[in-house]
Amino acid sequence: MAINTKYSQIKAFRDQEMSHVRSSSTQLNSLHDEITRQTVTLAVDSFQSEFGPPPTPFCFFVMGSAGRAEQGIWSDQDHGIIFKETKDTKTQEYFLTLGNEISEGLVKTGYKKCDGNVMASNPLWCKSFEDWDKQLKGWVLDASWESIRHLLTFIDGRCLYGDDLLLHLKQSIYPFIHKEHLLFRILENTMHIKKGVGILGQFLVDTHGPMTGSLNIKESALFPYVNAGRVMAIREKSMKTSTYERLQLLPDLVLREKYGKQFLNLQSYRLKYGIHTNYDSGHYLAIEQLSKQQRKRLKGILKDGINLFDYVGKLVEEDEQHGHE
Repeated sequence: MAINTKYSQIKAFRDQEMSHVRSSSTQLNSLHDEITRQTVTLAVDSFQSEFGPPPTPFCFFVMGSAGRAEQGIWSDQDHGIIFKETKDTKTQEYFLTLGNEISEGLVKTGYKKCDGNVMASNPLWCKSFEDWDKQLKGWVLDASWESIRHLLTFIDGRCLYGDDLLLHLKQSIYPFIHKEHLLFRILENTMHIKKGVGILGQFLVDTHGPMTGSLNIKESALFPYVNAGRVMAIREKSMKTSTYERLQLLPDLVLREKYGKQFLNLQSYRLKYGIHTNYDSGHYLAIEQLSKQQRKRLKGILKDGINLFDYVGKLVEEDEQHGHE
């Protein structure tokens, strides 16, 4: 059977199953994982039949919302490859070409390419373990806005296929981040949050373009929770990638329950009331379709997101002054 036919079968399975899981974030992301693994397995099997088996064990990992298991109905690609060190200089070429095969396969099974080229077909995201370790430490030492953005993208990574080399890299880079006192700089890098509610209590919706009248909850609602959760994971050197689990690292038990619940409510709102005609529209809510009570709850979620981020920011500031064990 031709490989394109097999990709088409995976896409058909995805489309069929999507209607059954689209109201549950947990079930939806389990489906995304299954489809991605099927696609990667097919790409790897097809590739090695033509170019031979992988020259060394490797890890294919996903990042972004996929790494956090927080994808919507539509999702784009964010992934990379880590392979064990070998003396063969052609090893990276092998995995870059494999990364391209995987990326093209994911397009065929329903996942658009990453606009920022965060994919295993890009040498920046496809390296040996040793070169990854050097690159991560280079990003920490550079501490520029772009380097920190790359570092945070990597930290959301989760191994989906192969040997979990990613875990060992995280275990190495977290102490280095703390040694270089980078956490406050990371906090500054994520401080810009698009306001969702105005001073008069009105929703700040898009005023032009295809999403006119709709609220961008990715930038105004999701980002504060996701960024706060990621900072907590780095602070506690935690390997957890989901925002909900990361929020359980908050030192205050009451706040763990409060903000964790609000984040789950936000995920539910996005799936239930998002527009979902394509990848971009899935980040928007049609406010006019919400009841008065729903709008009130959504404003509470937005407000709590800002409060959460401020709270985590104070924890980091206290760490800078007094240290954190």
